[in-house]
Amino acid sequence: MPYHLVTTQSALWVNRMVEKLRLQPFSSYYVLLLVALSSSFFYLSWCSFWLGGLLCVAIVPMLAIIKLLTIAPKKKIFCLASIALTLLLWNTLTIWWIYKVAFEGLIFVLVYNTFCLSLPWFLYYYIRKWGGLYLGYLGLVTSWLTLEHAHLSWAYWELTFPWLNLGNGLAALPQWIQWYEYTGILGGSLWILIINILLYHLLFEKASPCLWARWCCALLCPIAISLIRYYTYKEKGMNVEAVVVQPNFDSYTEKEYGSPTFVPYPRQIDRLLALSKQQLTPATALVVWPESAIGNYLQETSIHADRSMQPIFHFLEIYPAVNLVTGCVSYCAYGPMKATKTARMIRRNYVDNFNSVLYLRGRQKMDIYHKVKLLPGGEFIPYFDLLPDKVLDWVKQRFLDIGGIDPFFGKGNGAKVFEIDGQIKVAPIICYELLYGAFVGSSVQKGANLFAVATNDGWWGNTPIYHQFFQYSRLIAIAHRRSVVRAANTGISGFINQRGAAIATTNRLEVAAMRGIVHTNNQMTFYSLYGDYIGHIASWTCLLLWCMVCIMRWQRKKMQLLA
Repeated sequence: MPYHLVTTQSALWVNRMVEKLRLQPFSSYYVLLLVALSSSFFYLSWCSFWLGGLLCVAIVPMLAIIKLLTIAPKKKIFCLASIALTLLLWNTLTIWWIYKVAFEGLIFVLVYNTFCLSLPWFLYYYIRKWGGLYLGYLGLVTSWLTLEHAHLSWAYWELTFPWLNLGNGLAALPQWIQWYEYTGILGGSLWILIINILLYHLLFEKASPCLWARWCCALLCPIAISLIRYYTYKEKGMNVEAVVVQPNFDSYTEKEYGSPTFVPYPRQIDRLLALSKQQLTPATALVVWPESAIGNYLQETSIHADRSMQPIFHFLEIYPAVNLVTGCVSYCAYGPMKATKTARMIRRNYVDNFNSVLYLRGRQKMDIYHKVKLLPGGEFIPYFDLLPDKVLDWVKQRFLDIGGIDPFFGKGNGAKVFEIDGQIKVAPIICYELLYGAFVGSSVQKGANLFAVATNDGWWGNTPIYHQFFQYSRLIAIAHRRSVVRAANTGISGFINQRGAAIATTNRLEVAAMRGIVHTNNQMTFYSLYGDYIGHIASWTCLLLWCMVCIMRWQRKKMQLLA
């Protein structure tokens, strides 16, 4: 058959299918099929990050559900409930691993995050109803980005959960997202929303044929530009030889005091030192140990005198050129006066505990960083200062009962940079903090040219989180063009270059140390300078749009009454 006839018949078949979609009558089974499609696409995007491209179609079925309300307005509750069900399934299939720490925590996160993600859809429905289809599109995009921005940057939004921000879903595809150096992950979220809306409009609304070309252009042009950038980018800065250590202590049975087969803290430090020595060379400048590698509580005013620290200081005296960056648990004692809102009375003294990173070079040079972006529930109780004391005591005991969690860690004052010398300036990043791109960027503004990520993913067992968390580390590497040295207690540890490509990685659940070469880049990206500006623009646009649509609705009702 001639080529032009095949092309013509294919185009006719596509047009017939599109017309069927547009004229699809309301059916409960059809709605449930759309729910299954959308939630499956979302799940697969996070189940295997290399399927992140499915996010480009995952929202289309949800838009189609809202479309059905124009056919059957009496089914509003059913359709909106189907949207909530889709979001609940997405969350359940993706973050089920939270139950490993606390089943109650999983239930709360599922309900809370489903509620939050439902808000943009309710706004989309009403803005579309009152202001028309195109204003509805704008409302969906701006309200979704506003929600993601709130999780990332709003100081008064303490219940932050940016794990499922859309832009994160492309983390394992660094070849696609080199433009994050200009936009951060919110740029990825914006791109995914636009692609989905264009595709939906093509399939379910009366769109001109030329829109297909625009959709292809919107989909492929950013990817093409990113591919060129990925394969032509040259690493910047001087070479630094670094070592990461993965001691592999089980978080439930070995690492914590009181666990069934607890490994004494001196033996834990001995393993860390032995692994470090295996990889050291005369050129090694940096050694990174994981989060809470030093598990016994260190009093910050007497670290040099702490007995458990003496083997570490002895190690650093033998290797004077080595700079050690290690996770630890530290505390500050304030005396009988309450110095901070998180301080607690212990033996007639107010004390703050911190999830910290300690920097050491010999006995002379020392600095400490306190984690700023704490994990809600695991490290602090959101809005705890608003709770009555009796309620707060009950909540604290409940957390202690479900796994020895201390939800009252003190909070740091901001990003920090360890100035190793005039050329190497390391930003310490603890676990959950790497999700907050603009916060990480604040350390770049302070001069950081290298990232050291200390984490412990062992709390979550053999679940997808350890793989997903490693992929998320690529995002800050691309957004700020900084190499990442990542040390995890149970894995995955390794090195990521400024393009977001993994240079070398360890296997999970292996005792290992690894040496690699990274680069120190002093140039700041657009995103490092301006942070989540997309979120700021979206927030104000969403507010103005909602006010405008409400005024339009009020004027329309007023005219109807006058008529």
